[in-house]
Amino acid sequence: MPRPDEPKQAVSLSEHEGALRDALMSTPGYTAADWATSNLASIIHLAGEGQWGAQQHEARARAIMLLAVRLLRFSRATMAVAAAGWEIEARGMVRQVIEAHARLRQVAGDDTDATARQWLEGKPPTGIGAAIRAAAPDLDPDAAKGMYRALSQDAHADVAAITRTLTTVDDDLRAEIAWGPQRTDDTRLTLLICATFTAESATEVAVEASVEHPNREELMSYLQRVSGALARVMEGDAGPPTLSDDGSAGG
Repeated sequence: MPRPDEPKQAVSLSEHEGALRDALMSTPGYTAADWATSNLASIIHLAGEGQWGAQQHEARARAIMLLAVRLLRFSRATMAVAAAGWEIEARGMVRQVIEAHARLRQVAGDDTDATARQWLEGKPPTGIGAAIRAAAPDLDPDAAKGMYRALSQDAHADVAAITRTLTTVDDDLRAEIAWGPQRTDDTRLTLLICATFTAESATEVAVEASVEHPNREELMSYLQRVSGALARVMEGDAGPPTLSDDGSAGG
């Protein structure tokens, strides 16, 4: 029998998280997200060195810089949670990535300081739903609304999210709850959203601040291949998305 002072730990979450993290680090999806967020970090650093957005009276530049920083932090935090296998929680955090990206696009889309000032004063010109739709005009409005609703459920202690994502029912109607870290193709989509939105925002900030966007064309090409490979997986036409040694998408 174990001594009373011995820990009675049956499960090592840290080991499980570590194994999932190690397996994800070399995948195309994580590589793309890491590349895109690192680029955004470099651009923020270069813009900051040039004092771009540092002046109080430069409302538009200051708002763009603040939102870029927030987007970077949201994206890296989401990547860390997803890498450890807490997939549903990472999806809830993707909502923050989408919101920051939408607000950044909204502020940058106004050449005047008006929208920026409204946001800085805590009174943005539209609700977040309208900002998200405007940032992704090619996305079907109903599909966008449904996706955002699902992400919002994932972000809260919502029974719909728990039953939809964590609970399975067998033939005898017995429910089982997935309580530990795990990963499905949804994690690849989470990483792709982080990569795509940070890459777009990096370009926006680089142009506004007149700083270099390193390897932009190579990153965008890589993102297109990763996105195409993931789309085939989601459609059931291929195995896990991989890239060959020459960088082309593979099954």
